[in-house]
Amino acid sequence: MILKLFEKVINETVRLFVEISPYLILGFFFAGLLHVLLGEKYIKKHFAGKGVLSVVKAAIFGIPLPVCSCAVIPLAESLRRDGASKSATLSFLVSTPSSGVDSIFATYALMGPVYAIFRPIASFFSGILAGMVTHWQERKEVSGSSAASTADADVQDQNKNEQKKTFKEAFVYGFRVIPSEIAKWLIIGVVIGGAISALVPVDFGSRYLHSPLLSYVVILLISIPIYVCATGSIPIAASLIAKGVLPGAALAFLIAGPATNTVTVSFLFKRMGAKITALYIFSIVVVSVATGLFFDWIWQSMGMNVGFITEGGAHLPHLIKHISAIALLIIFVTGKYDFSKFFSRFRIDRKEKMSQNVFKIKVPDMTCQHCKMKIDNALQSIPEIQSVTIDLNTKEVKVESALDKQLIINRIKGEGYNPEG
Repeated sequence: MILKLFEKVINETVRLFVEISPYLILGFFFAGLLHVLLGEKYIKKHFAGKGVLSVVKAAIFGIPLPVCSCAVIPLAESLRRDGASKSATLSFLVSTPSSGVDSIFATYALMGPVYAIFRPIASFFSGILAGMVTHWQERKEVSGSSAASTADADVQDQNKNEQKKTFKEAFVYGFRVIPSEIAKWLIIGVVIGGAISALVPVDFGSRYLHSPLLSYVVILLISIPIYVCATGSIPIAASLIAKGVLPGAALAFLIAGPATNTVTVSFLFKRMGAKITALYIFSIVVVSVATGLFFDWIWQSMGMNVGFITEGGAHLPHLIKHISAIALLIIFVTGKYDFSKFFSRFRIDRKEKMSQNVFKIKVPDMTCQHCKMKIDNALQSIPEIQSVTIDLNTKEVKVESALDKQLIINRIKGEGYNPEG
């Protein structure tokens, strides 16, 4: 009996992974292009100022960016340092992790075109509401000194040396950095989705969550504290719908799950205070529930047509799906293990013997491949730095340079991180 259940879970997990694979690969490609075409410096340029326009821009720019909940934190901190208002920063912080070009494609694959459209729209309005409420709150407060000038003049000068981005970087970002960030959480999401599909009774939703109010309360209680990336939340939501959970409640999970977690909430509480943190959670809850209820109303007005929430990728040829699944596994494995790490470390060790200017800097809030690439690019753009080695596991940055160590620390701070000497 147990073996049969286990086999069923495995089969459902594999099915979900195969269905989502072609669209994820396509999403990775566009994510890399967006990274090159826009870039963080371009985004920061449009977040300056304290008006309503900066809030709208922050929400718009945040929607397509494939940045997860942990990677968006140092990016938001960097925006604040570069002059973005609290309202624009909060708008970006809400809209970015709950959507992304890769998750939009994946949403279409497992949940159909309607969800793929509703999700980014809901993320946009979540960001707008959070930003506008914060903007009104800011207007009541006495303006203090701007957070824009916390970075050193040396940092600003070094920013001018930022390397031009190439197609190679787009490929590396799209097929190495992003996959390495979401691989763990996507696999977890697919396994949970497979377990729900295999083990939860078909009438679970109608039997235990028959009340819409109860459905939304339960979903929000699950969504707010846990960490789940925008892509990893999709197979879970798709499986919940298959078990009778209201489609709108599943949409609320897709919005609130990636945008809220204990790490983001603690960051906001520390950097912007309890009031802003409360506004952040309030905005996400209001928009996710309102959007979910509106979605349910449309679904019910269409006679609860199952075709309204049918998998968008169901009609792709099986051969393409299976080849894509194999390719995605290869991408995940090569993204997880950096095979050039051994050689680069050997090269640094040899240089250490010839130079005493090798600095080791701890960066506790460097949490993902996006953080690693961001710091590496920032340091590599400085001509005086000979080599950079970053160990994400120990959160240590090793730099060989003739520069003063404090200048290197300031450069890392300029990217929104808090290094320790």
